[in-house]
Amino acid sequence: MNRPPNDDAPDGSALYVINLVSSSMPMSLNVPFRRELVGFTVFRSRSFEHGREHFRLHLGYFESAPRAEEALSVVRKHYPDAWISAAPQSQLGSLDNTANTEFGLLRTAYARVVTPASAPKAPAPVAAKVASAPSAPAPVAAKVASTVAKEPSLDTGNRRAAPTVQPPQHYAVQLEWSPAPIIDIPRLAIFEEYHLYTVRVLRAGSPQQGLRLGFFTSAEAAFRVAEYVRPEFPGVGVVPVSQREYSRAMDLTRRAR
Repeated sequence: MNRPPNDDAPDGSALYVINLVSSSMPMSLNVPFRRELVGFTVFRSRSFEHGREHFRLHLGYFESAPRAEEALSVVRKHYPDAWISAAPQSQLGSLDNTANTEFGLLRTAYARVVTPASAPKAPAPVAAKVASAPSAPAPVAAKVASTVAKEPSLDTGNRRAAPTVQPPQHYAVQLEWSPAPIIDIPRLAIFEEYHLYTVRVLRAGSPQQGLRLGFFTSAEAAFRVAEYVRPEFPGVGVVPVSQREYSRAMDLTRRAR
């Protein structure tokens, strides 16, 4: 298995999404076809059009328009007006309520060693982290005590007026979702170069814990890493993270130093 390219030189490739619905109000990220598609994520974008706040619900990411077309036949059973477009680039988020989500920073203390048959080859130069992200230290798990998000309670942080200068958009690789705490994690070398963390929320009415790897400055870079780890995480996908999620995850890293 070859190491994914560095996250510092965009190659001009474009990713696609399926737009499910648009509204002047933020919508829940819960969709009825979760079990019909594998390896994709649902997220929300926010924009200002003609002076008004506007939200869209997206399904992504697809490496080409034909791949998106394949999924569109499934999606249109539930969203007849869904359409395909290039992936949006800013004001994106993949959690309904970031403020009430429980975050955890993971270390190798909870990892298992990958068997020789499934282990990736020793990687070449590592994909770069976001410059402002400090290295992950000591083998301990840290947590922020907070309540579980309750769908469809929506992130009120998204309802603020548009800032003059938008913060950079960040992305993460969504490795898996589980109804139980995730403790059996392959020990992949690439994990040492990023921040491995958990988010705990309610999904479809049940508590779920998600395992995420971040952070990336483009969806394309995250997509390459997702493909790299797919042998160990078949349902892997890419998610955009809000500035609030990014800040909280980085705060965990600072606390663990």
